[in-house]
Amino acid sequence: MINQILVLSLLAVPLHARPSEALRLSADNLSASFKALSDLTNQPRVPAKPPIVRRRRFVPRRDVLPENCANLPVVSTRNGEIFKNGVRLGRNSSSYQSNCDGLVMWTNSYGELYRETERVASRVSSYDLAWFGDSYAWKDNSGHLYLKGDDLGRVDSYTFVKFTGDVVWKDSWGDLYRNKEKFGRVQSYRVAARTGDTAWTDSYGKLYRNDRELGRASRWEISDRTGDVAWLDSYRHLYKNGVEVGSGVDHFTLREDGRIIWVDSRGDTHSA
Repeated sequence: MINQILVLSLLAVPLHARPSEALRLSADNLSASFKALSDLTNQPRVPAKPPIVRRRRFVPRRDVLPENCANLPVVSTRNGEIFKNGVRLGRNSSSYQSNCDGLVMWTNSYGELYRETERVASRVSSYDLAWFGDSYAWKDNSGHLYLKGDDLGRVDSYTFVKFTGDVVWKDSWGDLYRNKEKFGRVQSYRVAARTGDTAWTDSYGKLYRNDRELGRASRWEISDRTGDVAWLDSYRHLYKNGVEVGSGVDHFTLREDGRIIWVDSRGDTHSA
């Protein structure tokens, strides 16, 4: 930058100027150039904008540990062998799950499912183990769903409830089940993660909680912790399970403890 300013200041001197005049003009131009450079370097620095930090959206994991999980074992693998608390269970392991009562389920590279050291299934494509007790479910390569050895049928989709050991599933005909209990032809459904209660709607828009019909709902929610269902009918009447708790409702929320908070058309807040 300095070299460029010196060259420009010399080029600014007219070619026909006398030596003394040329020297004076060159000195004046050089002084002006250094002043311009000084003004440029003394300008306040503009702080750089901090880089944009893109944070990942929080998505709760479905296998987060329960509050009380005292006997969760230490499971490790080495050279394909699987160990529970230092004791070898088998070899060629490819995945494992353990629970709060110390039980370990695992699969090997051949698609076989083991309960500790006992082989319980083959041709397994997916499996789940409850947090407590010994309830487990798996799906085989042909699409059949099993619960502790019982073939429930060919499954379209399913939800395993790790806190209760229940499996809620829909067959290829669109019928909804919880374990072996059939609920009915389903349009949509949600399962409470802590209780296994199931809220679902049929093709006519009727809402159910497990096997009990609640009514025709325009909007509904289920609480993960309590299994309570809050729902609004087309007349803006609000219900908790099968009991009406409010009318003229503008909007509502269902807390995870099962309490409903709603605002009526006047803007007043209520709860039940």
